Amino acid sequence: MSQDTLIVWTGRALFLGLWMGAWEWIARTELLPPAFIGTPSKFIRQFWISLWDGSYLEATIVTMQATLAAFVVGAVAALLVAMVMSASPIIGKVLSPFVDAFNSLPRVALIPLFIIWFGLGMTQKVASGVSIMFFIVLSYTIAGAKSVDPDHVVLARSLGIPRWKIFTTIVIPTAVPAIFSGLRLGMIYTILGVITAEMLAGGEGLGTRVSYYSNIFDTNGVLAVLIVLVLLASAVSYVMSIIENWIGRWRSI
Repeated sequence: MSQDTLIVWTGRALFLGLWMGAWEWIARTELLPPAFIGTPSKFIRQFWISLWDGSYLEATIVTMQATLAAFVVGAVAALLVAMVMSASPIIGKVLSPFVDAFNSLPRVALIPLFIIWFGLGMTQKVASGVSIMFFIVLSYTIAGAKSVDPDHVVLARSLGIPRWKIFTTIVIPTAVPAIFSGLRLGMIYTILGVITAEMLAGGEGLGTRVSYYSNIFDTNGVLAVLIVLVLLASAVSYVMSIIENWIGRWRSI
């Protein structure tokens, strides 16, 4: 570990320690009501208890099953639509107004409709996740395709390279960094979509636990689940970054 990395991690640890210490002091001295802001020592203890008894693991598995399904469906659909729109400017112009219109909708407000259409099971959670992440991946992919240097395309055409080969060998490789940025952000928003669906529809996932603790006014319980969500989102983002870096090294060979 380099000295700079050590300094960064030490700074982060100090900042977190000071933040949690100040929070604990404010709660214990009741400068702000503990029932509203929670108490770090209590919700961290509750987090560890629920973690070791396996209840968080079970809820996380349920949530991640819907998240992964929604991510795969949404990512494949978004990439296919983006490629069609990028490969054919006419189709892109035809579909753009409709994409913008659907993108402007508050997708969280669509979750009650998904509950009506698909019921309270896995399908409505997958639909909720897809509806939120689809447009993120679509936008990033289209933006990546548009970032291609026009001179490269003109040169390729002047050499008689077929249009499909230009798209597969120039446009798509150029768009890969933007695509992975969209996928990484899309995964985070997929989790948010699934969690929101669980909060509204119930079930056995992490979102249901947030809703339960909120309904009984247990602030510490809500914050304990939020720790799980922060760790989960951070882990997913880290894995996506590793995959993106691996793809980047492969492209540079």
